[in-house]
Amino acid sequence: MFNVHLSPSRIKDGKIEAEVKLTGILSLGALQPGEVRKYGTTIAPGLYAPVHQHFFVARMDMAVDCKPGEAYKIDDESNFFI
Repeated sequence: MFNVHLSPSRIKDGKIEAEVKLTGILSLGALQPGEVRKYGTTIAPGLYAPVHQHFFVARMDMAVDCKPGEAYKIDDESNFFI
């Protein structure tokens, strides 16, 4: 179980950067005394954290310009605490 925090930001030179932070509970496994797991890290006696991956995919619409004579203004305000 984990929470994902994604914070995209636009920079003045046109670059777009994204920062992803994960918080939550570690996935843990039990070890017998003296046992070592190939795909995990021992974090305490009798306890290991298995190696795993997370994939984050972003789909971006790169149509950043309008047709001649068109202009759009979007004011977006979100309240995530509802």
